[in-house]
Amino acid sequence: MKERSRPKALQFRGGGITALFLFVHLFSYVAFSPAVLAADKEKFTIAYASEWSPYSYGLGADVQGILPRLMDSIFAGIEDYEVVHSGLPWERAQQVFFGGLVDGMVTTATQKRLKYSRPSREAALEIPFHPIIRVDSEFEEDILRDPELKVLKDLRYCDVLGNGWAEEFYSNRGIEYSIAPTIDHCLLQLSLNRVDVVVHAKPVLEIFKTRLGLGEQLKIVDLKYEESPQFPLLVSNSFERAPDLIEKFDREIAQLKSNGAYDDLMSAFVAAEKSGKPD
Repeated sequence: MKERSRPKALQFRGGGITALFLFVHLFSYVAFSPAVLAADKEKFTIAYASEWSPYSYGLGADVQGILPRLMDSIFAGIEDYEVVHSGLPWERAQQVFFGGLVDGMVTTATQKRLKYSRPSREAALEIPFHPIIRVDSEFEEDILRDPELKVLKDLRYCDVLGNGWAEEFYSNRGIEYSIAPTIDHCLLQLSLNRVDVVVHAKPVLEIFKTRLGLGEQLKIVDLKYEESPQFPLLVSNSFERAPDLIEKFDREIAQLKSNGAYDDLMSAFVAAEKSGKPD
């Protein structure tokens, strides 16, 4: 009986070169397919404050806000790592971070936190703080001439309960200020002429000014304070690949900032929060 010939693609011609070529080709396709590459990425879990709107809000994997979306965009350019989000009450978030149960946080690098982690060199999040006043205010030129507010100490200021940045800012200037439960209370008081100036995070002011319908009544002064906070990515000492991740994170952040992409991302995220349609 005549032997049935093999399909040409499987004939071992030339010392098996054809078969070897097919094997290498198939291996390359499988090994470097998106599904396999995704499986090879190491998960990096970041804990966020669950009540820090618009930067982060919501519990567990459902946490939303500017910061989780920013981290998604940054990690999209970092090979070998996949970011996972977890929203928690702030004190709880810190405790699980100190215990090594999550890998990272984006916050100020206090001495206590640095006992448990190492920071990125580049700031992961920058929050510009600006004054906001009524559009008919007579104090704009004075504020621009006197950022230290030396001759404006008797004005009425407002900020929110528990804002450590505001406590230090006003304490350094010897200024007393009223305390409200949330920033929208301060802005409403400003619109009603019960306070004169609010100094707060510009993205927050933009979002709440729009949400409260105060766009025509309030004006953000074009003055960014030097004390505006910058938050690095803190990587837990328990994360074995911390040096590699930080190096790649810094490189990606520097690239995004150098080409203007970082500012574009932040503008898009703030606009989404202002519209009430973040996703």
